[in-house]
Amino acid sequence: MDYGELGFIAISRNDYQEAINIFRRALLKKKNAKNFLGLGIAHYKLGDFKTARWAFYKALELEPDNKDIISYIVMTENINDIKKEADRKKDSIFRTGKDYLEIYKKGWCKFFVKGINIGLGLPGYFPGEYPIKKGTYLKWFKQIAELGFNSIRIYTIHPPCFYEALYQYNEESEKKLYLFQGIWVELPENNDFYNKNYMQYVRSNIKDALSVVYGDATLPERPGYPSGPYIFDVSNYTAAFIFGREWESCAVKGFNERYGRVKKDYKGNFLKINNGAPFEIWVTEICDFLQSYEYDKYKVSHPVSVVTWPTLDPIIHPSESNYEDELILQGINVKKGICNENEDMESMDMSGVKSVTGNGFFITYHIYPYYPDFMNNDYVHTDNTYLNYLLELKKYHENLPVLIGEFGVPSSRESAHWHSRGWNQGGHDELKQGEINSILMKSIEHSGMAGGIIFSWFDEWYKRNWVFLPYELPPDRNPLWFNFLDPEQNYGLLAAYPGYPGKKVNLYGNKEEWKGATVLYEKKEGLIFEFHDGSDESRMLRRLLVQHDEGFLYVLIETKGAVDFQKSNYLIGLDTCDPLYGEFLLPFNTELLSPVGLKFLIHLAGKEKSRILVCHSYDRYLNNEVRPLISEQGSWVIMQNKTNNRRISKDGSKFYPSRVYSMSNLRFGTLCNESRDYNSLADFYYRDNMIELRIPWSLINFTDPSSRMVLWMEKENKIRKTDGIRIIVLSYKPVRGHIIAEKTGLKNNITDSLPHPLKAENVRTYSWDEWDVPVFHFYLKEGYSQIKEFLSRIDSP
Repeated sequence: MDYGELGFIAISRNDYQEAINIFRRALLKKKNAKNFLGLGIAHYKLGDFKTARWAFYKALELEPDNKDIISYIVMTENINDIKKEADRKKDSIFRTGKDYLEIYKKGWCKFFVKGINIGLGLPGYFPGEYPIKKGTYLKWFKQIAELGFNSIRIYTIHPPCFYEALYQYNEESEKKLYLFQGIWVELPENNDFYNKNYMQYVRSNIKDALSVVYGDATLPERPGYPSGPYIFDVSNYTAAFIFGREWESCAVKGFNERYGRVKKDYKGNFLKINNGAPFEIWVTEICDFLQSYEYDKYKVSHPVSVVTWPTLDPIIHPSESNYEDELILQGINVKKGICNENEDMESMDMSGVKSVTGNGFFITYHIYPYYPDFMNNDYVHTDNTYLNYLLELKKYHENLPVLIGEFGVPSSRESAHWHSRGWNQGGHDELKQGEINSILMKSIEHSGMAGGIIFSWFDEWYKRNWVFLPYELPPDRNPLWFNFLDPEQNYGLLAAYPGYPGKKVNLYGNKEEWKGATVLYEKKEGLIFEFHDGSDESRMLRRLLVQHDEGFLYVLIETKGAVDFQKSNYLIGLDTCDPLYGEFLLPFNTELLSPVGLKFLIHLAGKEKSRILVCHSYDRYLNNEVRPLISEQGSWVIMQNKTNNRRISKDGSKFYPSRVYSMSNLRFGTLCNESRDYNSLADFYYRDNMIELRIPWSLINFTDPSSRMVLWMEKENKIRKTDGIRIIVLSYKPVRGHIIAEKTGLKNNITDSLPHPLKAENVRTYSWDEWDVPVFHFYLKEGYSQIKEFLSRIDSP
């Protein structure tokens, strides 16, 4: 593939952010003037003139007489440095009311927050690399406003171009987007939040965030932090400052115990709290410092909030006992001195915080419907567990505004937490994701909350969920590939999907999508087939094609006749590393030994019965050391994930079962959204004589396809490099109504195979070049229309 040409196609389509990655990929293959020029143009169009100028000069070094390069250099040299805007009156048009934030529009009126969280980790980058450019932010702000959102939230300081873009967008647009500026802090050593150095660090972060919002900062270059001059004052477009993070229970517990859990009162310049625990006092002091510093420096006071979550809520949850208590109830000895992150052992009660003066305080909760387990188990007999929890939480906080700063469900293939109504952490197609997110926002509105901020705007590949985290190795390469199984990578309303300009394979029987694929096997025309069961052309295998991208392995099987699963079933064996290891005996009464050790076996038996199996020794659920062993036992198992552990109620009288989900079922469908068979989670599709498969890398135990690493846990080792994937394909005639093979009277019950004949020396390997820069494209997921329609029905000022 000529990535340079592809990059210029992206530029012609105004996909400049995507073009940057494409040209970076091209430059890894060939450092020529054309690729540097394209990279420069992409940065230039996004408003990053400094990087554009660098790229143009790199191009000029290679082609000194190129007039196009020279003209771009002239254009960038003629662009003056951004001038600081004229000073204007600094003010806050937001304050906290009884239950809601209020905005000043010819008088104070209710402002229901309809927000979206914006992260930093584009494909190929960690957040601290700050890859998002001004032009991309402007493009996103327009899309976000058109969907009906009125607010955006960021967790920490973004680079200067974010604030420039927000200022420009709001100055030019009628639909304003208001900012909730987050102030991120890490946890202190030894849980000492009053440590002198830690307090200095926290206050410094607060001062930086305030100065950035007021366009009054020049931050120095530091690894992992944004830097440069911040000269655009967006304070008039700022709704509030949100301090902190989801505080770990062990950290809060350790701090409270360090200070003897002594409760006391605190009254500052702007905020006060009565009878607060040590951590509650500390948080109030910090938020008071924020408002005091802001007023002292800018004579303005914005509303301030602190982050928390259900694990620290002040409500007692009868269904949730501590980990240690559960072991004791089961007669198991408990090791003392180890703090486990129990979900209902510690609380952070900020309901008593009051304003002395200024524009007020509110609390921000991150609340998902599926975690912690008490979100289900406390309300298991209600129709809407999420709404019932919100109603109880709001009742506790009565007149204090409560903002739901994170909520949502991901559109990942797999789930990591169960929910009683099916609002699991994952396992939703894009339409269902939009539907559930709309229901959750409706619950937030109905419960009297101050608003909701959906998590999140775009998919971030660098993230890892607890179920899949142990199998995404090495972790420093995680942003380079897309794990469709991992819920954390699939929360976005805006998909960041492998390939450009669209999906490489749409599972719709389009032969054009396979023109560049590798033909692994192909039978010559006129080759005579000998069948022993009456024959059927749907079992006659003609070709096997393979290709891949940053997220999937794609396989195409072509048969001579139309696919008919009543007459034909198919087995696709995958050897992902080392043909000497794996399972050799094939199941379903085929009575065949594979010439290579297989790790996975795809069984295609129709729309509802198709699935993928793994050899027993290579299953992540059943083994501690996950590596394939030599077997001729036909020991194939379904792949499973445990999403919830068994829980015991506080009084020991009720048991809540663990939850285990199968990953093996293959979904029939197409990615073409105009088809009635559309399903964004589709694994395979068939039409006429073609069967297409989309196999997520993690499903077949790849820990990093970009460096061809597979899971191979043995002693101290966890991964192993592979030379590629060996694939065989078999067809057989199923017994009517069953998936087992009909007996042929021969040594085995296979009808046809690829390769043919099926011998070890004929088995071919599909391999690929490693990559260090991923190619991707953005698109709005199908559920956006449901969210847009619902948001339009919520009143805004």
